[in-house]
Amino acid sequence: MFRLMIALLLSLGLTGPALAQAGGDGGQARMNELRAALAPGKQIFIARQMNLNPAQEAGFWPVYDELQAGLAELAARRRENFAALAAATESMDEDDADDLADDALAITAEEARLFERTHGRMSRAIPPAKALKYLGLELKLAALARYEAAAVLP
Repeated sequence: MFRLMIALLLSLGLTGPALAQAGGDGGQARMNELRAALAPGKQIFIARQMNLNPAQEAGFWPVYDELQAGLAELAARRRENFAALAAATESMDEDDADDLADDALAITAEEARLFERTHGRMSRAIPPAKALKYLGLELKLAALARYEAAAVLP
């Protein structure tokens, strides 16, 4: 399961920008629609999408909050890594290049583990079908975040 999740995240991270470009205006339009839906805030977007009853909300939001804290930390690390990648030159020594690559892969692996743990907890807090829906939403939002963060890369 963990390897599948890593493969999925890597494919989203590496192909999201390519899909948006390959889809021409359609891919960019979908990204813009998602950004517009997020305008009132991520929590409001998620609440609207999930349509949870009060009992489900009681279990959902604490798990959601923990995931968001973990994702915020990883996003900060990813921004730093992308900035370093953007500033990297062909004259960078091999050790520094390896360190940057290792950090990029470690961030992706940590994100996959975070999603995996969260999905397990979420599946116990709300019905598994809704937990799966939430995972799908988070993966879609992660792809958007990577797409936007990758803009700094040459």
